Amino acid sequence: MFWGFSEALDLFEEYRKAQDPTEEPPVELNILLFGLGDPRHVLKSASKSFKHSTKLNFHILEGCLELVARNLLLTSIAFENGHHLSVKGKTHLFMDIFGNTLLRPFSNGYINAKAKVLTKLATDPDYAEKVAPIFSLEGLRYKERDHLENVFHFWINHEKHAYNVAQYWDARVRAMLGTRYDHRMGSFDWDLHMRLRENGAKQICPQEYKHWRDTGVAFTFPEYEQSDPNKTFVVGLSRNGDGFMHRGIVGDISTGPYISFGVKCPEEKLAHSNHGVNDFRSTDVTERNVFEIMYEIQNRKDYILDAKDFHQYGSYVLDSGKNLNKDQIRSESVEFCKYDEPFIQRDNVKINFLSVENLLKIQTKPDHRCQYDIVVIASNYFSFLKDDFPQLFSDNSLICFETRQLTTFSKDEISQLTAQIKDFAKSHSLQPLTNFSINVPHSIIRYKNISQTQ
Repeated sequence: MFWGFSEALDLFEEYRKAQDPTEEPPVELNILLFGLGDPRHVLKSASKSFKHSTKLNFHILEGCLELVARNLLLTSIAFENGHHLSVKGKTHLFMDIFGNTLLRPFSNGYINAKAKVLTKLATDPDYAEKVAPIFSLEGLRYKERDHLENVFHFWINHEKHAYNVAQYWDARVRAMLGTRYDHRMGSFDWDLHMRLRENGAKQICPQEYKHWRDTGVAFTFPEYEQSDPNKTFVVGLSRNGDGFMHRGIVGDISTGPYISFGVKCPEEKLAHSNHGVNDFRSTDVTERNVFEIMYEIQNRKDYILDAKDFHQYGSYVLDSGKNLNKDQIRSESVEFCKYDEPFIQRDNVKINFLSVENLLKIQTKPDHRCQYDIVVIASNYFSFLKDDFPQLFSDNSLICFETRQLTTFSKDEISQLTAQIKDFAKSHSLQPLTNFSINVPHSIIRYKNISQTQ
């Protein structure tokens, strides 16, 4: 729910590879992200947008408004003015909020400050146009904007808004494992080696994976300790007098936030391993990839690899990232600045958030018909697709289906979803772009919607 199970893609480049190379790039592309859970494709595509003039119009459709709020927050980090945050600072801040149930106090302070800014963005269109013109919330209903305001208010530290995320996480793990809970480290190790690594996610190391499964803290570094609850993991939020009710913590607790940025990178040396022991953790690869995105968005030029920009802790078990907040909830406010300066300008990137009610209705709405040049569909949203869904595709559009390949699902479950995707594509005459004859795992299956006039 909070992260994807396929690697971040530059969708402009993916679209170009699917088209006739002799044709000029389009003036603009409309991109529908259907239940992706995180902004990985938005950030990756935006980071490369300085290389072309095509306008990228992202349309984000999520299943709940708490995910809309989280997408707004995570994207804001990348486009934050560089006066207060360095590229390295943005990288670690993003990773902390993206994948850790417990945060550094600095990250918690950022959420506190940014929640106030995002509240104004959701309620004041003039302020939003001035500070964050990259966002458009016009697709949300007024009641949805009111709910966003409640979410942001919950994020701000307050004694009545305590959120013992460590307790909720432990309860989920206990419920999943049952009688195996006392031997959970063995269960975690089996899931890693017999499922995740066997399915292709070989970059994930035992020490980082088992620590995440046990505590919910995925990304650790020796210079940091996590102590404050990450309230962005809340869903099902509703008012209860002066406080709130919610569903604790939901979403994935078996695969982890490593797939989006931590399984692939351009440098082969980062994927090197010796007898199954990696030189670099998935955390280290995530740091390298997120650093590149933050650097290119801020500086509008290609990132040149520098080993000083990321860590190398492949075989180390770090004495950090402990579950420091298990019994007490920190409630005092920690803020260092307001983070209310205008975002970094990107004239050829626009991020539109659609109403949650469109999850089922968009497929039959006339104003969305033939509108999208690129469509990316999350694996856990495939069941929402109806026979009308292809009416959203423009001629020669690129259609990307996320699979269950890089997850802890069994091979039978992975094959079952892949077969369903193939059947859906065949029944709607989509042309496959993925070469299925090559025996490699596919986290994304690509198709093209061929124009009927060709």
